[in-house]
Amino acid sequence: MSRETVFVYVYDVSSDRLRRRIAAILEEEGTRVQESVFEVHADQARAERILERLDRERGPGDGVRMYCLTVDGRRRSRARGGPPLPEETEFWLL
Repeated sequence: MSRETVFVYVYDVSSDRLRRRIAAILEEEGTRVQESVFEVHADQARAERILERLDRERGPGDGVRMYCLTVDGRRRSRARGGPPLPEETEFWLL
């Protein structure tokens, strides 16, 4: 399995209905770390497909952003409180 990057999606959506739809898409794909912030393990192509899907859901004036957290960036990142930072792993036990 190739190393996947962590992509962070952040959204600012005014409509409750659209906000729920965007959150539902991201809940399928990754982990919620704050109310409108999700972390997703993905390769670049999958991350772009997710962003395109989110873009189709947003309304005029709404915003969706995707940030890339590389392996080096994860190594240098720190968290205090909340969910742990994503681990670099070859598999997940469920």
